[in-house]
This record gives sequence, structure tokens and C-alpha cells, in this order.
Amino acid sequence: MNLIQLVYLKELLHYGSYTKAAQNLGVTQPALSAQIKKLEEETSLSLIDRTARPLKLTGDGEYFFEEALEILQRLDKLRDLSDHLSHEIKGELRMGIIPTLAPYFIPFFIDDLQHEYPELELSIEELITEDIIHKIRTGNLDAGLISTPVNAGRMKFRTLFYERFFLYVSDDHPLYDRDEVSLDDFDPDEIWYLKEGNCFRNQVNSLCNLSGRRRRKPVLVYKTNSVESLRRIVESRKGITFIPELATVNLPSEYEDMIKPIKGDDHVREISLVYSSLYVKKRLIDSFAELAVSRLPKHMRSEPRGEGTVLKSDIKLKY
Repeated sequence: MNLIQLVYLKELLHYGSYTKAAQNLGVTQPALSAQIKKLEEETSLSLIDRTARPLKLTGDGEYFFEEALEILQRLDKLRDLSDHLSHEIKGELRMGIIPTLAPYFIPFFIDDLQHEYPELELSIEELITEDIIHKIRTGNLDAGLISTPVNAGRMKFRTLFYERFFLYVSDDHPLYDRDEVSLDDFDPDEIWYLKEGNCFRNQVNSLCNLSGRRRRKPVLVYKTNSVESLRRIVESRKGITFIPELATVNLPSEYEDMIKPIKGDDHVREISLVYSSLYVKKRLIDSFAELAVSRLPKHMRSEPRGEGTVLKSDIKLKY
């Protein structure tokens, strides 16, 4: 067994294809296949489920790869050691961010980040929570911004801020003239919300206790991970949706009256930084997080007082 074989295995899992992985590695497909087969022979394990498309790990392969990935991440940490000891903020940082946060949070800090750390090469990718965790585990992301709590082994989490929920109500809806709206004031079938598997949708379900209330089959099904898309639908097709606090900040003035606080105790989602337990690129991750959060309104950086509730994401990870 050698490091090259572990790197090849990592790339094969990332691309899910021998052809694509070989192209990225600059080797032939037979050479890649031979190394993976040799690794399986040396470990006496069947690592790859070759019937799956894209290719994936077997049960034994998942256990093996977690240990192999830790070795590769420790090597990455050694490579980053010189940058860490130099106290300079430079190099590549690959971040994942959930779609319900990305368009609202990134504009708060991106210009200041580039000005403050001109040698930081920041790459940001919008992904759902499960994919962010997976890519951090496989070494294809350094860290992510997700809604927590989430149960994920070998991951570390650092709470950054809390974001309240608001209702976004059509201007021809009976609740439009209300200053605030109770969750009991409307029919759950009026709600436009995100597709299954999105943590924001899960939190809305928890907030409204929708699991047993939603009965009528919808006339229109629109699957999206975009809060902006839901907002546009409410503006054109009426109804109600939920939006996160940051989505209300730069809303055009003509739509401000459609934002309705939820009556009663505050219900918030917790936004956290997630990264490998080995904390590769620690200095870059810490510097990014501290600057980004410092640009937010102060009240969002503290846990809500009193009876406020942090809603669970209820993300079901595959492993």
C-alpha cells in the first residue's frame, strides 16, 4: 500500500468514474484501475461497488476510506505548515455554503475579505448540507457554512450566528395588513417551501408542525433550493412563504410590507462553520470566519434570549 493508491482512491470517489478520475490525475484508465485493484488485493477488502453509477464505496470501503482520508489530510496539514507559521493569510480556501444562506450572507463580507486578505484565494460552492459534509470528508472542501445542529462524525462545528425566521405574505392575502402573524393564522396548504432534503424546509416543517397538517395535494409542484424563487412565486402567484432574516435586509422598498414577524417567541436557525476534525488550514478558516461574522448586525451574533427556539436541521446523512 502506498500514498499514490490512496490519492487515486480519493479521486475515483470524487469523480465517480474511472475515466474522469484518470483524466484529472493525468494517467491512463488501465493504470488507475490497476492501482485500485492492487490496493484491494493488499488490504483483502472489496472497496469499490463497481455496479453503482456513479461508483461508490462498499460498506468495508467506507471504513477504510475514513482512515485513509485522515492520512491524506494530515499530509495536507504538513504542507500548510509553512503558511501557518508565517502568520500570513494566503493560499487557497475552498468553502461550501447552503443555498438559503449564500446570496444573502456573501455580499456582507466578500469585498472586505478581498481587500483585507488579497492573497487569499477563496472558492465558494453552493451545496446542500449533505454534499458539503461529504466533500469535506473526502477532502474536496476545506470547510462549510451550514445550519446546525447536524450529527456528523469526525466533523467539528463552530457556531457563528443566529438568524430569525419571517413570513413573506402576498399583498392580496387577508394577513397582509397584520403587523405580525401567528403560525395558527393560516392554512399550511398556502405555504410555498423548499424541496425535500433542504434543511430550511425541515426547519419550517418543525416550526409549523406540518408533518400531520398538510393534506391537500398541490396543483403546482415547484422543486427548488432557492428562497428567492419562493419569494418571486409569492409575489406573482400569491400565498405565503418563510424567509430567513438576511433575506430581508436588502429587499426593495416596495416589498418591505410583505415581511411579517412571527408572533410569539423568536424561532431561529443556527449557522455554523463545519470543518474536518484535523482542522486543516486552521489560520485561513479562522480568519475567514472572524471577518465574515464581524460584518453582520450585532444582535445576530448572540444566542436568542428568553424562550427563543433554535430549530433543528434534521439532515439525514448517508454515513
